[in-house]
Amino acid sequence: MGCGPWGRARRSDARAYGVEMGRRRGFFAELQHQAAVAQRERERAQAAAVREQLRAQREADRALDAAGRARVAAAKADERAAAEAEREAKRLHIAAQESKVAAMNAHLEMQLAEIDSILEATLKVDDYVDLEKLRKSASHPPFESKYQAPVPPPAPIQVPAEPVYMQPEAPKGLSALTGKKKHAATVAAAWAAFEEQHRQWQAYSASIPMRQLEQLTAHTAAEEQRLQSLASARARYDKECQTRQAEVDAANAELDVLIHNFQAGKQDAVTEYVGIVFGNSVYPDSVPWAVDHEYDQESRELRISLTFPQPGDLPTVRQYRYVKAKDEVTESPQTLKEQRDRYSSVVENMVLRTLHEVWESDRDGKIDSISLAGGVEHIDPATGQETFTPLIAVAVDRATFDAIDLARVMPAETLKYLKAVVSKNPHALARIDTSAGVRGH
Repeated sequence: MGCGPWGRARRSDARAYGVEMGRRRGFFAELQHQAAVAQRERERAQAAAVREQLRAQREADRALDAAGRARVAAAKADERAAAEAEREAKRLHIAAQESKVAAMNAHLEMQLAEIDSILEATLKVDDYVDLEKLRKSASHPPFESKYQAPVPPPAPIQVPAEPVYMQPEAPKGLSALTGKKKHAATVAAAWAAFEEQHRQWQAYSASIPMRQLEQLTAHTAAEEQRLQSLASARARYDKECQTRQAEVDAANAELDVLIHNFQAGKQDAVTEYVGIVFGNSVYPDSVPWAVDHEYDQESRELRISLTFPQPGDLPTVRQYRYVKAKDEVTESPQTLKEQRDRYSSVVENMVLRTLHEVWESDRDGKIDSISLAGGVEHIDPATGQETFTPLIAVAVDRATFDAIDLARVMPAETLKYLKAVVSKNPHALARIDTSAGVRGH
């Protein structure tokens, strides 16, 4: 895991321990880290402490809403009801503040529990990383295009029915005697109209084959255009699929090289594998940390530089209280001893957790020993410059560490057993002597 920029003092301390600083998470380590963070958030969402915090927060929100509504009601009430409404508003305000404090304490309790279980948390999981499971496969969306459906064929042009001449009805009765001339004119007009209608029908019928040809030609052109557009869309889709597949193939080829070199015990591959392991290691949000590491193939030793959170990064509040008389939320601070003890515990547990994660993940036995140096980045109060203060140094071989049951130990005693050099007061950033290096102690 990358540590970011290191000050001059930090780099010199790191070199004193034989660790070259500045390494950042590789591609596979970053993937694992993001997956581990997401998994941690899912587990946290299911935790009872989180559910209690959310319940308390919802209760606080409801109480605040109720108090607000009561104040509005009090402002609108008459004089007699106003006093009662004001009392109700005050009661609801107190309830809201108490619910708010309950939510704050639930969150604080969760934070402290996470901090105090840094070592315990890693003992519940298997830190081994199966590199084959990092192999990727391309996921392609289904091909979709508005040009997939054929252009609907045009409706056929129908030949209308041929006109039929209808003879006007002849006059009857007296009209038959006197209206012959008029009837003849009517018949002549009807016949003329029929002939014109029939002529138009013949002309229309004669035009249908050409119109059908034009219709077919237009449909054929539209369908050809659709097929061209569909082919272009398919070509773009295929190219996108090829790009995705090429990226996956490149990543898998890189993974193949990593697996091959790791099996051969190559220095860079073992270093990268450990980076993937550290990428899986997710600490509480209130415990910022960083780690640099380098594997030496010749000595089969892993050199680690661990960066602890600053003492001020950890919560210093023991409990929140609501004081009705002053209508304010106050903090009950942890004693200085509590803060010192918790910070020392964080340092001790982070060191043992880091050693454990490496040994448990190294099933193939590539690493024979570990030398670890840990400290804190901070501003030197004397110079105002960024500096790195070393707080702990330890060197241990596999056999010695494998004999330790971390589920049953007292971390401080374990570090004594491992002959670690530990700051006399980590909380005060009392530095250890780095002149002899890790193994020089």
